[in-house]
Amino acid sequence: MIVDIHRHMWSMDQRFPSSYEGVLGWEPVAPTDFDWQTTTDSIIAEMSEARVDVSVLFVADFAPRLGEAPFDIEVENQFVGKAQKRYPGQLIAFYGIDPRRESAPELFEKAVTSGNVKGIKLHPTVGYSPSDPICYPLYEICAYHGLPVIYHSGPMAHPLLYSRFTHPFEFDQVAADFPNLNLIMGHAFGDWWREGLVVFGGKSNVTLELSGWQRRLMDDPEATTKAVVQMRDELGVERIVWGTDFPSSRRHMSLERTVAIFRDIPVMAKKHGLQFASQEIDAILGGNAAHLLGLE
Repeated sequence: MIVDIHRHMWSMDQRFPSSYEGVLGWEPVAPTDFDWQTTTDSIIAEMSEARVDVSVLFVADFAPRLGEAPFDIEVENQFVGKAQKRYPGQLIAFYGIDPRRESAPELFEKAVTSGNVKGIKLHPTVGYSPSDPICYPLYEICAYHGLPVIYHSGPMAHPLLYSRFTHPFEFDQVAADFPNLNLIMGHAFGDWWREGLVVFGGKSNVTLELSGWQRRLMDDPEATTKAVVQMRDELGVERIVWGTDFPSSRRHMSLERTVAIFRDIPVMAKKHGLQFASQEIDAILGGNAAHLLGLE
């Protein structure tokens, strides 16, 4: 089984194109009409071609920092829930919301109890620490229902968003306060991955997720392979999962190529005198996420 645990319904630059104006190297993406059915069907077709069995789907709530998206965040979350119902077993909906919204806990609880979502996505770059007490009601809901939290972690190359809230230290308190809550660090802290290993080596409820690392594997396969080997050695392979950050990451390579470049890690490891078993890649590409999501 292959599980993409990090897929957006639409890309950030589709939802907030004006926020990218003047960003070095950014090229406008094709506009979308935000038709959830057409989008969902396209996602499934892409997954089928790449032989990805399951994708965790969500929208991130950037609106309090970047202005409202084309639809209200609650409407966007409803689109994701409808996508899950359209393709049950292939798409898993997570809820996306800024915890500073006054109604955030109530909206999330309603979505959970109605069976529409299986976890939550938080994006601290909009201006809050993941260890801020304002987030705790959302964590308590997740802990009660046994649902995971996935974050954006690591530096964010955007002129209006804050990287400071995505450093490993910012997640340390919540990991300690909720030791039985599964916390998934999207992008594995990016350039701060070494600090992540130091901070969370002893906190088994924290999992690293490798979305975005396909670009690293393409640009510097030796160093990136060695980094993944070090993650495995220090945390255990069971604490690493795979994601894509599609559709944004499609500008770098196809979904099919993204799967293949991770499949090549054992070959790259052997080339540089390291060991990485194909069974370990199978675990990263799907087995570990299936366990976290209760798909086994």
